[in-house]
Amino acid sequence: MILKRDSSLVKNALKLKQKKYRELENKFLAEGIRFVEEAILEGLVDHIFYSSQIYELKGNERVLDNNIPKYEVDEKTINELTNTTTPQSVVAVVNKPNVKLKNDLNFVVLVDRVQDPGNLGTIIRTCDAANVDAVYIVKGTVDVYNDKTLRSTMGSIFHLPIVYFDSFKEAAEDLYIRGFNIYASTLDGENVYKTDFKGKTAIVIGNEANGMSKEDIMLCNKKIKIPMLGRAESLNASIAAAIIIYEVVRQRL
Repeated sequence: MILKRDSSLVKNALKLKQKKYRELENKFLAEGIRFVEEAILEGLVDHIFYSSQIYELKGNERVLDNNIPKYEVDEKTINELTNTTTPQSVVAVVNKPNVKLKNDLNFVVLVDRVQDPGNLGTIIRTCDAANVDAVYIVKGTVDVYNDKTLRSTMGSIFHLPIVYFDSFKEAAEDLYIRGFNIYASTLDGENVYKTDFKGKTAIVIGNEANGMSKEDIMLCNKKIKIPMLGRAESLNASIAAAIIIYEVVRQRL
């Protein structure tokens, strides 16, 4: 039996496309076979919507081979639940991860008011690849559970702790209590390739347009910069993050 578009389950799921409802319900939407599988592995899926088109590509139906509540809907409803032009006929309502930080953190990336969902998602994915211990998110940063952010993470959202802070000061205080050095990217900073990152390291990735505020820079005890050898004055935030993150990794290999 196909669940109708006006059912309460579908209506409530559609509300999760809005940030305020994601925060209220502590849930979000995951779309696509790979992403839904990742959520299932983490035990976070509340229920699944799918359409008959899922059977058109052999193997896709594996995402339905579980005891999670699942509901068949028409493809039009799937399209409404997703934000991609070619959805994979499956959407899951997922509970947000319950984050617990370990005590022995050694490498943290602090994201300060990054606005582009693709940048944030790519930064999280890079942190996952580099085995960063946690990502700290300061209020004013684009929503982690924005559909574009989620797609850019490629599932890395489930692989490392993501912690939220109301202010940069609050995040910095937490890091200092844990014994971290906090590295701000500034024009007068030390060359990133000459900086010693072997201690407890927190890298700050600032806003794309404005970088970090003077007040927040003053809360950091270290300054670094990526050398710019050509005529370009700056780098994309996610590219800059990857360069710095992997310099930290290189020094620890």
